[in-house]
Amino acid sequence: MKPSPIALSRWLTLSGYFGLLIGLFAWHLLINKTEAHLISIIILTQIGPLMFPLRGLLKGKTYTHAWSIYLAIFYFIMGIWYVGADETLMIGLYVTVCSLMFFAGTVLYTRLSARSQKENTPD
Repeated sequence: MKPSPIALSRWLTLSGYFGLLIGLFAWHLLINKTEAHLISIIILTQIGPLMFPLRGLLKGKTYTHAWSIYLAIFYFIMGIWYVGADETLMIGLYVTVCSLMFFAGTVLYTRLSARSQKENTPD
């Protein structure tokens, strides 16, 4: 059985989302150990915003996917920022790729899901 385009776009969204969440967490706590007095600020500002859409993304809500597009753009900009320095090049590329996956998945899911809901709604 072939998965639907909606399911594939949701998978792309969740892959990019959890890639960002796990990657940033691992970068700051395990790979590039951030100083103890800065870690709470880093987690709050970089990983904290990812907590807002978690419930809606897991439930597959179209509205949450729609506004998460803006969150994906924020992480894309952050990834490009990291790419600018030699010591953060690899995490920058990782964040950029994950944010593009997150962005593409949310755009596709929002479009396909809204179209599907419109077709299934009687006039």
